[in-house]
Amino acid sequence: MRHLIIILIAFPLFTFAQSFDSSRLVDSIISEIDPKGPGVAIGIVQEDKLSFSVAKGMANLDYNLPISNSTNFRLSSSSKQFTAACIILLAEQKRLKLEDELSKFFPEFSENIGNVTVRQLLNHTSGIRDYMSLLMLKGSRQMDFFNSFIGEDRDIMDVVSNQKGLSFDSGVEHSYSNTNYWILGEIVGKITGKSLGDYAKANIFMPLKMTNTSYVERTGQLVPNRAAGYVSECPDCPREEYRFQAATVGDGGVVSSIDDLVLWENEFHNQNLFSKKFWSMMLTNGMLENGKEISYASGLIKGEQNGQKMISHSGQNPGFSSDLIRFPDHNLSIIILANQNWYDIRSYAMQIANSFFPPKDKPKKSAENQKLKPIKLTSVALDKFVGDYRFIETNEHRTIKRNQNQLFYVRNNGPTSKLVPLGENKLTFEDRPNVILTFDFKNIQKKNIVWNDGPITLHAESYTKTLLDISELNLFSQKYRNDELDLEFRLKMEDDQLVFPIFNQKLPLEAVKKDEFNAMGMFTLRFERSKTGKIIGFNLDAPRAANIAFTKIE
Repeated sequence: MRHLIIILIAFPLFTFAQSFDSSRLVDSIISEIDPKGPGVAIGIVQEDKLSFSVAKGMANLDYNLPISNSTNFRLSSSSKQFTAACIILLAEQKRLKLEDELSKFFPEFSENIGNVTVRQLLNHTSGIRDYMSLLMLKGSRQMDFFNSFIGEDRDIMDVVSNQKGLSFDSGVEHSYSNTNYWILGEIVGKITGKSLGDYAKANIFMPLKMTNTSYVERTGQLVPNRAAGYVSECPDCPREEYRFQAATVGDGGVVSSIDDLVLWENEFHNQNLFSKKFWSMMLTNGMLENGKEISYASGLIKGEQNGQKMISHSGQNPGFSSDLIRFPDHNLSIIILANQNWYDIRSYAMQIANSFFPPKDKPKKSAENQKLKPIKLTSVALDKFVGDYRFIETNEHRTIKRNQNQLFYVRNNGPTSKLVPLGENKLTFEDRPNVILTFDFKNIQKKNIVWNDGPITLHAESYTKTLLDISELNLFSQKYRNDELDLEFRLKMEDDQLVFPIFNQKLPLEAVKKDEFNAMGMFTLRFERSKTGKIIGFNLDAPRAANIAFTKIE
């Protein structure tokens, strides 16, 4: 307990009782954390005060420095709300319009990207591909073992400005892309003549007295009280310090602490510094061209938890994870910062949140919700869930298998998780009970899944794998090129299998349906043929980067 710091501040009886309950709960939640290893800092903000905080673990293992409320962590994608705030402030100052097109700021961008609006960047409806995925495909030296970018802004500008196409027509779909927020950071610089960090410091951090919060804008930039981040290949594998070499800013460059983030949360709840119009713009849901509203606003995701309105954003980079969650109807915020990736901090936050809602405010459980308890199913009922599935939003492929009376969720080349039945058409994860998978079995040949995880909803559909003989596979064994990435792939037959050479590996290609293959559950290759039936190329879908056209080289 030497490194466990618990701060309880006296409040009226109701608040104190809630904090006391949370103290016992949090102590239980973080019991898995080794006080001599990487750890977490947790802050609960209620009624404008830090009503409860816990820090457990080490900020730096070399020097045995414990984590505290003043320890600075990399916020990763939780930084996006601050980048969005800078853009909204500029819009309020009439220095830009959210409907401005990118060609106004970047004449070097292609027509497709140039027609994207600032608003579409904020909402992730631009269709612009994620620069991390593009560099990963190139096998770039700027992507390290953990698939984290280790270059500079100019490297991103090079790859983005060379892109002619989009993952989808802008405004038609929603797909998270770090490139969107990297571009927003560049726009701030174009308009103000200052770096994003300097503008945020003058207009957000200093006015709110967030004196220890900043954007890291240079590789090797010194940050006082910064926690070191630690990585490992599995939860029990040896740890090593992850030293960030990237200086990208707008998509994930903020470092901050519990103490400073309390001030940001108070501003969110009270709106003392920024106008009601500012916060209204920050919290306006994105809208697709078909009129469908999405949950992503401006660097913030709107949703519900147990019937309570919830506004949040999380972030993860090698060695760091963060979660900033607000329940506006309760003037309640939960902040969790960690310097190791293996902690399920969203699960921690949800358990804490559930303890804070008084019984009278809890929604009455419907008859359907009453059924959401683990049940036993027959082998016939379990077999209905078994199959191969493709997630529509992420293009990831997953498999559900049965071994005797146990269902397993299988990630390609990744961990396998146990699934627990909650009903005839509902499953959850044994280690992630907050995630609910709801199945539609109306057409057993084309089963559908709705994945619910708090504010996150994903959709998947089943498919039947196609078997091709060697002569058919040989037709795809060709060399292909994409000029935008200056990238070539040669698909080859090895050991009677078509393989995709990437990551210095040869990934087996699995036929999903006619002229469509999948590799490692991450990459989809959709081949195109000429009018005479000859293969002329393929479109590649990777995580957060789709419709990348490769042409067959004669």
